Amino acid sequence: MPAQRKIKRKNRKNPSALSNNDNNSNNKNSDGDNSSQVESQSQSESQSQSQSESQPQSRRNGRKPRPIKTFTTETRAPRRGRLKYQNHSKQPNEPPLSLTPSTAPPSTPPIAPIFYHQYSEEENDFLVSGPEDVSMQSAATVERTNEELTPLVDAHISKILEELQKVDEDTYSPSAVVEDLTKPTVQLAQTIDHTLLKPEATEDQIKTLCEEAVQHKFKSCCINPAHVRFVAATLTTLNSTTTIPCSVIGFPLGATSTSSKCYEASLSILDGAKEIDMVISIGHLLQKDYSYIHNDIFSVVRAAKGIPVKVIIETSLLKTQEAKIAACYLAAEAGANWVKTSTGFNGGGATVEDVRLMRLAVAYKDGVKVKASGGVRNFEQAVAVIKAGASRIGTSNGVAIMTVAGEEAKKEGSGEGAY
Repeated sequence: MPAQRKIKRKNRKNPSALSNNDNNSNNKNSDGDNSSQVESQSQSESQSQSQSESQPQSRRNGRKPRPIKTFTTETRAPRRGRLKYQNHSKQPNEPPLSLTPSTAPPSTPPIAPIFYHQYSEEENDFLVSGPEDVSMQSAATVERTNEELTPLVDAHISKILEELQKVDEDTYSPSAVVEDLTKPTVQLAQTIDHTLLKPEATEDQIKTLCEEAVQHKFKSCCINPAHVRFVAATLTTLNSTTTIPCSVIGFPLGATSTSSKCYEASLSILDGAKEIDMVISIGHLLQKDYSYIHNDIFSVVRAAKGIPVKVIIETSLLKTQEAKIAACYLAAEAGANWVKTSTGFNGGGATVEDVRLMRLAVAYKDGVKVKASGGVRNFEQAVAVIKAGASRIGTSNGVAIMTVAGEEAKKEGSGEGAY
């Protein structure tokens, strides 16, 4: 046997010689065998031939053959043009592998989970169960049509424009406002939403925002949804009793769907937001699709479940008074608690004229207030918009405003003054 292996190794590159040696050895062994041995040998040869058809011939005797790789010719893999294959040891009921680049490429990432944070069972009950239920549970159950809303909006516009003619503009001069706000009864700090909405804001900057807000007793820290949980935890660590987290929704374009805004608002509230500032779809307002605007606001108010909602109408993009009045009316009718001038991202900002107009537009609805945001950078601008009718100011310069307010209070000899 060892000699035979040596012969095979020597004649590995010469298969004909190898076959001749095998035949010679078979002839020597077969001379002394009887007929029964010949028959058994023929049967074993037939069995070996049948096995060779189903399994590949091993390179050496005694080595276990490799599993068969059955190539599927109906489709090709998207990478390098190689044929996909499946192992013969696969379960018989398992479907064959069939991938095409147009339907399911191997590089397709898995679908992201709905939630990235672990909420309690009570908190999960606050949310809708999934994407299919968002529109059903968060969208308005009873939509008001354009045919119903258009005459109401037009009538309200005519009424407000008539009242606007009777307003004395001298009442809103900055000098008169400064004298009024230096009185001890005015709580200027609690009218300020300390704001940081820049996309490049870091956690260190957000932490500084919270520390400043707690120090000056601002009403809220207004931030993007990604920072709500961090702000809520930071304010808790600082033992704040006067400052709350405020989250923007659909910011800054307002062009996301109603269901997206509802879901974003729900998640922000679970993360700790105590107020919501949402942006309406400006394009739908300009084309007078009042039904869409009303349903958009109403759905977010419903998803907020009692959390105050401010509606940003982006006054810098509304060129007419009629459009601004219509936006305020729809927000008040949809159940919003506030109307807000602008995001500060589209140029312009809060003006005395816009604040006065917005205040008149929502005065018919008890409890609806005005927030002036965008362009309020100093003390005089702050007190001017407050005198015009704003109950809240959104600004990133709250510290500078309060510093000047303290100096003005000392000049009047009123001690804490605006604080």
